[in-house]
Amino acid sequence: MEKLTDYTCNPEYLSEWHRLMTRQETFIQKVLRGAEININVEGIGMVDVGGLREYSHLLLSQAFELKMRMTAYWNVVLRRLIDIMGLHLQRSVSNLVNKDMEMEIKNELLGPNHGGGIERMLEEPPSMAVKRQKLIKSIKKLKESKEVVCKIMDDRFTYADYLV
Repeated sequence: MEKLTDYTCNPEYLSEWHRLMTRQETFIQKVLRGAEININVEGIGMVDVGGLREYSHLLLSQAFELKMRMTAYWNVVLRRLIDIMGLHLQRSVSNLVNKDMEMEIKNELLGPNHGGGIERMLEEPPSMAVKRQKLIKSIKKLKESKEVVCKIMDDRFTYADYLV
């Protein structure tokens, strides 16, 4: 029988492998020597082992390992299915926006009045025109204020130079 140490030196994998082997041996011992008909197997639940007592230790070992691998694989498959559903929904929404809505937007903008939608988008609403005018006045006042302050500063420094 191959050892896991032939494939890896990662202690986490080794400890998990040893834990699995211990669980496997415990399971096989309970099947072969136990009087119990149902055994609780970690990760699977209750297993009816009454019909397994007639099989050899090697066959039970292989069956246990196969069942554990299939269980682990099935958990990966289930997670992948969940991921695929999320990716599918994301792709569907993206397609809806990029293809279907694109046509509606084009029809709205370039519709029957040949570009009336674009002209409407480019028009400035009256409220924005008022705000723009106020900003232009504010900028003009700020420029005038700047000139006055600069003149005052120049006069002050010129007067101070004269005193020295």
